[in-house]
Amino acid sequence: MKELELTTQEAVAYLKENVKIHDILEISYNRIFAEGEVLNVDFSEYFDKPGFRLLVSLDESAIGATIEIDVYEVEDDIIEFVHRPKNGEDVDVTVI
Repeated sequence: MKELELTTQEAVAYLKENVKIHDILEISYNRIFAEGEVLNVDFSEYFDKPGFRLLVSLDESAIGATIEIDVYEVEDDIIEFVHRPKNGEDVDVTVI
């Protein structure tokens, strides 16, 4: 497993550039821990501002167990995440 220490801006850039649909993401932000499969990555504009949202399935057995993470909204609260790409090496990121 590759380990990285990134600033908040670098961590958000990593998520934007590397996380793809069907990857597994374990993310801790504020007091929340979410782990699951990435179902969608959305870069649409919201209220004339760039957006970045991840739709994550927390429980693969039930379609209703999904959350949407507005990465730009929680970027200052991201503590760490583990990215498990479908094809590739796992990456453990700590935000400094």
